[in-house]
Amino acid sequence: MLDLPAASLVARGLPPEFQAQPPIARPPFSPRRLIAPGALIYTEGAERSSILRLKDGCVVLTQSLDGKRRQILDVIGPGRLFGLAHGKTNHCSAEACTYSEIEAVDPQRERLNVEDALLHSLKRAQKHATLLGRKTTMEKIAAAIADLALQFGRPGFVGSRRAETFHLYLTRSDLGDWLGLTIETVSRYLNQLKRGGIIDFSDPQIVSILDADKLAALAGGGAVDGTLCIA
Repeated sequence: MLDLPAASLVARGLPPEFQAQPPIARPPFSPRRLIAPGALIYTEGAERSSILRLKDGCVVLTQSLDGKRRQILDVIGPGRLFGLAHGKTNHCSAEACTYSEIEAVDPQRERLNVEDALLHSLKRAQKHATLLGRKTTMEKIAAAIADLALQFGRPGFVGSRRAETFHLYLTRSDLGDWLGLTIETVSRYLNQLKRGGIIDFSDPQIVSILDADKLAALAGGGAVDGTLCIA
């Protein structure tokens, strides 16, 4: 599906030999469809899916570790492409976190968008590897909140104060599966950010960013105060 010309691959920093397998024949796919919360859009190891665009909602990409645990590889927000598999099968599963609208993408008509999405996904995978391997717990939580605000945020208010607000479609368990943390640790650090006046969530699913600069500093490993910068 990612049948990209060699010149285009080189120009975008990818080796010329990075070519996908020939397109796989599959039944006709509805251009758009609505997915219910918790429903699987495609499954790991199954025949490679179509490239999809998320029009609205939230989707997570997951891999099963031992049949009992899972790793969330990425959180997909509106406008992003997913299903960018290489080979004949899906390397991960895609699951809707809320009611989500998706549409099939024609890779020939949207070649540049597919190429950009592929590179964006590679960069996010690299950042996620660094997050899991080298960042402290506070850095992980702060980076996740900043990322979700960027993908789902919209201007809002907390009282009379302006704030970037987003719906947290992920559960505390989902956040733990994404960041490699326990539910208890996720909850403890979110509450710590709230006590520090950096975020607010009167409703557990509605998060507001009260101090974006401090949040960015924490995500990058900077010091804000002694109560927040802990491992």
